[in-house]
Amino acid sequence: MKITVLCQKEFRFLLAAPFKISLLLLLFLSGCASHSKPVTLYDTYIEYTYRIEARDYAYILNNLITQSMGTRGIERFSEFPDYFPILADLPGILVKKKEHFELRDGNFGCLTLNGFDRFDRPAVIKMEFGREQGSWKLGYVSVDYLNLPSEFTGAAVCPKRRA
Repeated sequence: MKITVLCQKEFRFLLAAPFKISLLLLLFLSGCASHSKPVTLYDTYIEYTYRIEARDYAYILNNLITQSMGTRGIERFSEFPDYFPILADLPGILVKKKEHFELRDGNFGCLTLNGFDRFDRPAVIKMEFGREQGSWKLGYVSVDYLNLPSEFTGAAVCPKRRA
């Protein structure tokens, strides 16, 4: 009888130790997974590109563009390309990305992409971001086509809003 009780206690201990380790490991991994939100402006751009290609306009309107940009009277998510033609085409503008630069200052940031379009013309995409609800959201975009690659910018340049 004493041997049976002793074996049961040791067996419980052996089961409890791996269980505790597994639980700690699971908590650690879930903590890492919860930090998978885009951190840099470029990460946000990559997420945006993925969502555009998947035509996930609902996600874009709710999570990747600023509130001021998203409240433009869109009644159906499928109307996104009609309301925002440049934003809908943004991932396809640069087929060869050369480099990118970021500038962040508090809740404001700018991302500049240098690269070439499908006709091998040099182009620069300048994006403005705002930080809302703890994540970076796209607020404004401008695209400039250049004469020569030597005109590429060497730093993040915020787009100039045109009136």
